[in-house]
Amino acid sequence: MKVIQTMLTTNIAIRKNKKFTTAALGCFLRLPLTNHNLAFASLLARLQMNTSLAYPTLAAQQKKLAELYDLQLDIMPQLFGKEIILTYYANFVEPTEVLDPDYTYDEIVKTLSQIIESPSYDRDWFAYAKRQLEDDYRELMEQPSNYAINRFFKIWYRDRPDYAENFMGSIDEIKNAGFTEMDNFIDSLRNVPMAVIGMGRDNQLLTKLVDSSFRGAGIIKQFQVDDLTIPVENNPIEKVDEQNNIQAQLLMGFGFKQKITYQGQIVGMLLSQYLAGDQSSKLFSQIREELGAAYDVGATNFANNCLFLVNTGLDPAKVEDAKRIIFNEMQKIADGQIDEELFKKSKKALQRNTKIGLDSQNWQLGQALRGELFPDYLNFDREAAIKRATPHQLVDFVQNLFFNESYVLK
Repeated sequence: MKVIQTMLTTNIAIRKNKKFTTAALGCFLRLPLTNHNLAFASLLARLQMNTSLAYPTLAAQQKKLAELYDLQLDIMPQLFGKEIILTYYANFVEPTEVLDPDYTYDEIVKTLSQIIESPSYDRDWFAYAKRQLEDDYRELMEQPSNYAINRFFKIWYRDRPDYAENFMGSIDEIKNAGFTEMDNFIDSLRNVPMAVIGMGRDNQLLTKLVDSSFRGAGIIKQFQVDDLTIPVENNPIEKVDEQNNIQAQLLMGFGFKQKITYQGQIVGMLLSQYLAGDQSSKLFSQIREELGAAYDVGATNFANNCLFLVNTGLDPAKVEDAKRIIFNEMQKIADGQIDEELFKKSKKALQRNTKIGLDSQNWQLGQALRGELFPDYLNFDREAAIKRATPHQLVDFVQNLFFNESYVLK
């Protein structure tokens, strides 16, 4: 009887590096977004930035990375809708750029595998990582803009608290995290979907080395997600907190009636540029220059959260005036009143930013990650989508929005 052997498909995609003197490798673990998972992913990331079983002290691990010509390793959780991507990103000099026989892809991949796959279980370092995050959180929340965005999301997801954290997870859960709980969390990661994406001159050798070093069950599990969008409930709320700040923070959240396509995401980015991209943008010119109220104005399309957010720091006495300007401008767009010249300028700015991104290795790897995560994203032509965008699409995008939250920190 003839035996047919089948090859398991692994989530490894290493592209050829044709232009950069540095190579890049990213290891990505996907797990559901919950308060617990985000808190422990943040804690693990900080723990692994410090030490590992192979390099049990901060000095030892930093020394090893320095020996690899200052290999830059960043570890952090990223949020994509209702999923967390625990990200390990390494940027390092291509071995062909260095005349050193001991500096090889093999040594680099081996070192990264040791740090990523074998966290330290030392209780003292575990406690140190917790203190680091507590200090970071305290510093973050001392900034009114960070405090405001933190409060905004807690209100936005007041009925779904697992989605409410947006920095590092619940600081209370981090403070109270137990050593055994962390052990269990690390153990659970051995079975979550994992992808390794990178860019190197000898991409075939890198692929072979990664395949032999990262052998966990997650590397053959489906990494792509059919839908990670968090739908929004139409439940408007307005909230004001008082801190006696000199500058107020105003955040206006608009939800999506229906989730958007990749083309719609581009249009959402165009709306951000049109409203608050530069000094000629609609809200910048009206709130900052005409009203004389704003220190800054921003607009962001959180496609995976079905949220379009407008934020501004301004004179507390002019909050209501600024809110009226934001509502009026959104209504004008919904009614089809588009500034054609500003729309064209916004498209050019987005095209310019895309061109700049193509010259960034980090940006390219980020796009590759989205290609592994989202269905058909690799077939999506971002530059063509920007060219196709029309004022009518901008109108349709805004007509798909509804006001859902106003948060003011004074």
